[in-house]
Amino acid sequence: MKAIRYTFITAGVLFLLTTVAVTPWAAAGLLLFLYGCYQLAKQRNGKPHLPKPRWIAAFGILLSVILAFIFVEPVEEATQKPVETEEKTADHKQEKLTKKEKELAEREQALAKKEKELAGKEKALPADSPSSGLIPASVTRVVDGDTIKITLDGRQETVRLILVDTPETKHPRLGVQPFGQEASAFTEEHLSGKEIKLEPGIQERDRYGRLLAYVYIDGQMFNQLLLEQGLARVAVYPPNTQYLDEMKEIEAAAKAKKIGIWSIENYADDNGYHANETKQQAPADKPQSAPPAPQPEPAQPADSESYQNCTELRKVHPDGVPDSHPAYESKHDRDNDRWACER
Repeated sequence: MKAIRYTFITAGVLFLLTTVAVTPWAAAGLLLFLYGCYQLAKQRNGKPHLPKPRWIAAFGILLSVILAFIFVEPVEEATQKPVETEEKTADHKQEKLTKKEKELAEREQALAKKEKELAGKEKALPADSPSSGLIPASVTRVVDGDTIKITLDGRQETVRLILVDTPETKHPRLGVQPFGQEASAFTEEHLSGKEIKLEPGIQERDRYGRLLAYVYIDGQMFNQLLLEQGLARVAVYPPNTQYLDEMKEIEAAAKAKKIGIWSIENYADDNGYHANETKQQAPADKPQSAPPAPQPEPAQPADSESYQNCTELRKVHPDGVPDSHPAYESKHDRDNDRWACER
């Protein structure tokens, strides 16, 4: 009987341990079963004990079973919860990655757009086919053959045409240079009050703040039109030389035709204009008329004039001075165009 009793107790403990493994709440039934077994042992030894210890042990087993059924978690749910947690974590990570990838994609698109815009501005355009990427502007006034005033984005700007130089129309000593008025009139006729397009040079402004640009009118580069008419020479000021070869060819064609400035021998060359060298001498066999009565000569500049800077020089000579003028000094001619302190 004792062996049967111990076997029953052992089987009960093992069973209750199994329920405890299912849910910790079943431990209450295990403790109650062990307490009932303890009281049953006291009863057999004749010691004081609680009444009906077998019922206590049996109730412990029943309580463990009930608690196991109440608090046990279905296997599917138990295995599903970690899966759901992992899926939620993965979804959250994926959401973060997607958000970052979207932000990076937007940044890359913005950078690509800016690079495209910059590339469009820097791209060298063919002279015979200006693109819509050129800058639109309105001509408000023609200063002379190679300089104009424009309105650009609501502000006034002065534009100096690149790679061309027309004769001057304002000269402190020699007056208007040959073909200077013709060049100004040609520019006035074609550009004054017109809508034009500008292609800025690599160097966009000179030291006077003027815009340096190729000017397009009706799809043609006006810089080239001046050369074709013999009203300008090629003037090279690096780094704005992208159309130099084309300009030289046009200049050579006008020179071969001897039109405009090229119709006067030794007047124009790579260094500028030399109006004082083009005066024709009277034929030797032509009788000389009596010299006219001497007239008072206009006041001439002093043999030597010196000014500290262009501001001081312009107070006396508002349009600057050429290299033949006594006030000319190379320190005032930083662009080496043989004209100091021009506006």
